[in-house]
Amino acid sequence: MSGYPTQEEALPITNTLFPPPPAYWQSFTETNINRYETLTGINSFFREDKDKIDDKDKENKIDLNEDEKNELEELNLRLEKPNVDWVNDDGRWMCFGNMFTTEPNIPTVESIGLPPMFHSNGKQPEETLPNLLSSFLHTILLLLDALTTSARTPNELMHHGWAHEGDQYIQHLSNLAATMMINSNQLRGIQSESTLILIMEKEIEERKKQTELLKTKCKEIASNIKKLKQARSRDLA
Repeated sequence: MSGYPTQEEALPITNTLFPPPPAYWQSFTETNINRYETLTGINSFFREDKDKIDDKDKENKIDLNEDEKNELEELNLRLEKPNVDWVNDDGRWMCFGNMFTTEPNIPTVESIGLPPMFHSNGKQPEETLPNLLSSFLHTILLLLDALTTSARTPNELMHHGWAHEGDQYIQHLSNLAATMMINSNQLRGIQSESTLILIMEKEIEERKKQTELLKTKCKEIASNIKKLKQARSRDLA
């Protein structure tokens, strides 16, 4: 009889990127299932109404001694159905070393500690993106201007312990880029709705084309039938 997997048992360590399968399969062996059917008197372990059978009915069918009762109790634990809804119960799962949640958590500017941009105050994400893009391009021009008008020898500022004039623009570009990505992620709902509408419109257009094609084909068939009837009438005449 194979051992029942417990939480104390460590999973085997492998070098594969894919996680090892759960250890439940070690309990659902043919030997354990056959022994369970013998002790319970159930014809098939996979009967849908197996769980509806009362424990008293099971005991009345087969007289079990104390050892067999203990064995049956152990088999009931081993052959208990795995909880397939554990992801919904835990609300999260791990995949390739990353943790995911059943409820998507889209970060905001405040949650990751970015300084708020004056463009995004009181506006929807789709309204702030054009302003953020304009600010991004304008900051690039300021950075290029700072780099070209203050040409220095290599490591000159580092030797004096001074910061470069372009560092502030680089940091501002990084903040703008992160804010644009966050605002873009917040538009997933609108993007999904627009994509669904586009797919439905294309489906309607395709159905209209198919309908027109069927109408044309029906007219062609009706015309051919009419010609055949006329030819038959002339032959009979």
